[in-house]
Amino acid sequence: MRVRILITAIIAVGLSACKKSFIELAPQTGVTEVTYFKTASDFTQAVVGAYVPLRNVYNDAYVMGEMRSDNATYFASPGLQGGQFSAKWDISGFLDIPININGTNKYANCYVGIARTNAILDRIDNADVDATVKANLKGQAQFLRAFYYFELVQYFGGVPLHLKEVGSNAEAYLPRSSADDVYKQIIADATSAASLLPAQQSTKGMVTKGSAKTLLGYVYMTQKKYPEAEVVLTDVTGLGYSLVANYADIFANKNTPESIFEIQYLAGPQGQQNNFAFQFAPNVSEVKYILGVAGDNKTTGGWNKPTPDLIAAYENGDTRKDASIAFSYQTTDASGNVITVNDTYCKKYTHPPYLFFNNAGDDWLVYRYADVLLLLAECLNEEGKSTQAIPYLNQVRARAGLAATTASGQGDLRIAIAKERRVELAFENHRWLDLVRTGQAISVMSAFGTKIKTQLSYLPANAYTDISSKRLIFPIPQSEIDINKQLTQNPGY
Repeated sequence: MRVRILITAIIAVGLSACKKSFIELAPQTGVTEVTYFKTASDFTQAVVGAYVPLRNVYNDAYVMGEMRSDNATYFASPGLQGGQFSAKWDISGFLDIPININGTNKYANCYVGIARTNAILDRIDNADVDATVKANLKGQAQFLRAFYYFELVQYFGGVPLHLKEVGSNAEAYLPRSSADDVYKQIIADATSAASLLPAQQSTKGMVTKGSAKTLLGYVYMTQKKYPEAEVVLTDVTGLGYSLVANYADIFANKNTPESIFEIQYLAGPQGQQNNFAFQFAPNVSEVKYILGVAGDNKTTGGWNKPTPDLIAAYENGDTRKDASIAFSYQTTDASGNVITVNDTYCKKYTHPPYLFFNNAGDDWLVYRYADVLLLLAECLNEEGKSTQAIPYLNQVRARAGLAATTASGQGDLRIAIAKERRVELAFENHRWLDLVRTGQAISVMSAFGTKIKTQLSYLPANAYTDISSKRLIFPIPQSEIDINKQLTQNPGY
């Protein structure tokens, strides 16, 4: 792994100034290790720089988080070939190999973030900075390191565990640590972060005590440590979060009372934008009738398309369905005439009009309160506390316009909670990891693969034919193995 990152490079690439309403990226130049990391402002800018790789981690995260699952697929793309297309097709159909740009980007960008947090954590304890400010900054850095490692271990298994700034080739090229050791470090960092971080931040987008406790809740649920998960998730319910009354408003607005951790984006020429709305829109030659800005979306759009299986999972009257999925759109035909096409696409992150083609500013919600309520319901049910779990489930259902659940008993409630998480969190990169965490991935995706190939004739014949335990994690990128001879590949790849 190429982690020989000098401190001057860390500072010069992507560090930024803070504004009270947004984590903004304004590159800093002309600084060195000697003059940097002296003041609270220096450390604040360094911490903001450690958030920056999150954008790159999440720009295509839906490919491994949603399109790997039974929630999402892709539009037919006649005439399109090449790495960026086949990489996504392959992940969706369980055909991916160690040479895949999506896996490589996630892996590399997580380590960029880890390197930046290590540079901070190596120095902050000895810094002459106000104790309260220091605790907050250290907590943010620890959360981010834990979060990057959680991304890595969930998708790739055990990975090299870098906990100090790299200063030599020997330090750069480490063997893989076990998944258990990675989880131990995540828990240590996130636990410390939860003790240091405030319940609220003055700068929107910076992580809080609730962010750290939610991360811990996910880690404990992944490890099936239900008593520990119950404690931290229950703590989150007492930190002042609430459900936004209108489901669609969660995604139309930034940093709502429901938000626990969201990745900040800003549309425009500053380099802080995303293109989720364009990627998830249909791959049409004219997208202005969908997104309000003219452009050929053939090579950008067509991803994260709702599956018939997901659509069927919504109950009658569920307001989340129309807030998440569009069922028709307009474009132009070969003669330039405006036509209406009756087909579906993910519209959860679509809030036109946009000023620039392929340039949007919607944030990406990583953790939100409804997610915590459903995770806590799952936790309690697994502990045999089904009666206590039901009210948390029903809070989420009520917001969606649905009646209280009729499920009773641990088995029925387990199914009901999983279904609720599926539709509540659709297109938010939870479905694949939920299936893996609950042991359902192989059976659910095998049945889904057989069904979806009868519904979408353009899917490859060999798609969904290799769904086995090896596919529960992704291959270590080949480019990393080529550089670091101590790395070993995951079995089966």
